[in-house]
Amino acid sequence: MQIRNKMMSSMLYYLIIILLFFQSFCAIREREAGEITPVSVEHSAIYLNNKKLYGAGRAIDLDLDTYSLTAAGSDGTPWLKITLDKVNCIEEVIWYSNDGNPFLTWTCTDTDCSNCVGDYCSYYTLTVSTEGAVSDLSPVSDCKHGDTLKLEEVSGVIWFSVPEIAVIRKQADCLDSTISALKIVVEDSMLTAKHGTELPFTCPKKQVKQNVNTKAHCEDGKIIFSSDDLTLSSSTCSKIG
Repeated sequence: MQIRNKMMSSMLYYLIIILLFFQSFCAIREREAGEITPVSVEHSAIYLNNKKLYGAGRAIDLDLDTYSLTAAGSDGTPWLKITLDKVNCIEEVIWYSNDGNPFLTWTCTDTDCSNCVGDYCSYYTLTVSTEGAVSDLSPVSDCKHGDTLKLEEVSGVIWFSVPEIAVIRKQADCLDSTISALKIVVEDSMLTAKHGTELPFTCPKKQVKQNVNTKAHCEDGKIIFSSDDLTLSSSTCSKIG
């Protein structure tokens, strides 16, 4: 009787997930402000071993009409693992339904990402860890530093589906937020970022054929200068004066 009740509960859960996720929508999701583009994603096993339809990459392709379908691995637990290009300070993780609305949302602190909003928070855990090299950590708090996220089903259900998942970092304010446009010029053996009459940063020379217009933006407390052919960061350049 207990086995039968558990099977009925699982079937009911499957029906709810199908109603939530598998409606017919056709939309490309726009990235959130501060959203990080993962470098890779994998899961414990692919449902029906069909990577084309249900591969882990479907969870991060921005297409709300596709979905990853994760099956339980050899340990009986289904999980989805997301790898970032570097250690970031993760502020929020959003799991979307395919109508574009959040299914579950986790908010992170310095300690973990256990604060979850949604009807099925008790079914899943989200952990943030660091597997790669640690350098140049973001000077922000109230977020969890890491380069690896693992979403795990813990209720005993043997699969789950993710139409889209977004990892959002917390960014620090730059000390000089007034920089909006600069010009990169070649002077002797150095590249110099000019802003008006000031020379705020100087960096090792790169391959630039001529003066180029460029833009600046704030990223994790660092001013990033960028154009079509170069990127300079105030964290790696020395201030003049």
